[in-house]
Amino acid sequence: MNRPRTRILTCAAAVLLLSAASLSGQETKTQPNAASLDRLLANFATWDGGVTSEARWALRDYVVAHRDDPAAREQTEAALVRYLSGKATGQAKMEAARHLRMIAGEKSVGPLATLLRDPRTADYAIYVLQLVPGEAADRALLAALSTRRTALPIRKALVASLGQRRSAAAVPALAALVTDRDLAAAAITSLGRIGTPPARDALMAAWPKAAAPVKGVLASALLHSAEHALKSNDAAAALRVYETLAADAALPAPIRRAALIGRIDASGSSRARVLVEMLGGGDEAARGAAIARLREVITADTLEPVCALLPRLPEAAKVQLLAALVAYPADKVRPTVLQAARNESGAARVAALKALGPTGSAAEVPFLAELAASARGEEQAAAREALASLKGADVDAAIVSALDAKPAPALETELLQAVAARRVFVAKPAVAARLTAPASPRVLREALRTLRAIGTPSDITAVLDVLLAASQDDVIADAEQTINALAGKMATVNRRAMSIRMRLRTEKEPAACARLLGLLPLTGDGSALAELRTALRDPSPEVSDAAVRAIAAWPTASAYDDVMQIARESKDETHRLLAIQALIRMLTLDTSRQPASAVGDLRAVAGMASRPEERRLVLGALAQFPGPEALEAARSFLSDASVKAEAEAAVESINKQMTRPWFR
Repeated sequence: MNRPRTRILTCAAAVLLLSAASLSGQETKTQPNAASLDRLLANFATWDGGVTSEARWALRDYVVAHRDDPAAREQTEAALVRYLSGKATGQAKMEAARHLRMIAGEKSVGPLATLLRDPRTADYAIYVLQLVPGEAADRALLAALSTRRTALPIRKALVASLGQRRSAAAVPALAALVTDRDLAAAAITSLGRIGTPPARDALMAAWPKAAAPVKGVLASALLHSAEHALKSNDAAAALRVYETLAADAALPAPIRRAALIGRIDASGSSRARVLVEMLGGGDEAARGAAIARLREVITADTLEPVCALLPRLPEAAKVQLLAALVAYPADKVRPTVLQAARNESGAARVAALKALGPTGSAAEVPFLAELAASARGEEQAAAREALASLKGADVDAAIVSALDAKPAPALETELLQAVAARRVFVAKPAVAARLTAPASPRVLREALRTLRAIGTPSDITAVLDVLLAASQDDVIADAEQTINALAGKMATVNRRAMSIRMRLRTEKEPAACARLLGLLPLTGDGSALAELRTALRDPSPEVSDAAVRAIAAWPTASAYDDVMQIARESKDETHRLLAIQALIRMLTLDTSRQPASAVGDLRAVAGMASRPEERRLVLGALAQFPGPEALEAARSFLSDASVKAEAEAAVESINKQMTRPWFR
């Protein structure tokens, strides 16, 4: 009856024994091996600072593996301290010091203090002691500092280290050095980092008689001490420092600005009052500081005194304040911004207009549109930008309503621009109406441009009517660009020319057909090449000429065979030249072609060219297909005096490309 229980107890005992053995093994693994560490350090002694060093990484792994075990850590610590005074490269010792400062404790202070006396090891000791906690490290650093025979560079390092440690015990010694010719700057900086009340008092005591060379350093240190005071909730002490510095107009601008901002921050419940006083005063730096802290100090409910000051400020301050007001609720700042936009001039007015964009409403649409129509330069650009960035559907409705009111052409143009910039799609009927009955050519052109933004491919037919009826070159150009933009909105490329092709089938007027044919290359719709091939045989010279030009302007190489046929068979020299130029361009569209094939085609085209201009184009194209074939082809032009310079340049370019690693 007891056998099962006996077996369970036996198994449990076995498990416990195995666990104990395992733990014992783990403890044994963490025990440091002094010989192993000494061997690691010896191997590392010749390290020259390179990244690829097995000894360096082995030392790091050893220190990391033993730092959490007190006994192992202590033994490692002692070995690394000894290493700093041994025979090793400077790089190896500094790396050892870097590991040591992560594990060193109070027991290392004594040996490290000894190293402080030797100029050869002092830097390593200072580097380590800087992070060793406790008063013993402070005493060791101070003792070394008090020794006059310590070299000046080492004394400077000691002073800096005491500052980094924020050693309160070091304040008397450092305070005694603020007038020292060699150590004043370092001592002042460290006192600022320490930041205790005695350190701050020492700095304040030095301020009245500070010499010019250290005054900037002293001011920076005082700023640090004031920050420490604020963090310690001693706002009164911080305020005394900030006010002292702010009163000195001769200080560098960044330091004085920081002091002025600090004065606001340290004023507690009076911050808003102090900020408004500084903003309304005559000190430019104070105004800048006030505006810099505006958002953190002034709430939407306490903004009125700030807005009231705006008209009285200098222009530069107005610009800064208007930019800052944008961060507040629109209804709180809109009246002030609008007043400035109406009444100010120059940079202040431009700033107000820019601020009106995010803060304005539909009520400002007429003002901004009229200003955009009448102003010029920066003011016009700012008014347009503001009109485009006003928020809300009611703004769109106000713009459409203004268009429906049949405004003057200049105002109408600005409203159309706003429709495009805002993408007001509900305005399309109003825009389309301008295509059929525009108030002026300028309005017609603007309506065409607006349609590019809000139109769809279904609007192409209406734009074609404008194109065919137009007589002015600028209107024709805008209509062509609009058709191109609307066709480009179709996802299927081979349907983009559909409206143009349908119109071609019903159009009988040669001039109109020629204009329509000129649109086809803009679409890139390969299915339209059939119409162009038919038009090549049209009895009207105007239509056939337009077809040749359209094929020569085709954006892809799909028209290559058509262009080649024109180059070979056309009796019209102009058409042949257009075709040859198009062949060269199309050959360069596919840079992934086999160089030998591309060069062969280029040589064939060059054989058709009768002018130097086309041969120059061939030479330029050859450089895009570097290789032995291109090099040979370029050299064949060297005997042609009319293109010799271009041939030499092509040979040089091809040779250079052939020497690059990627070519091989």
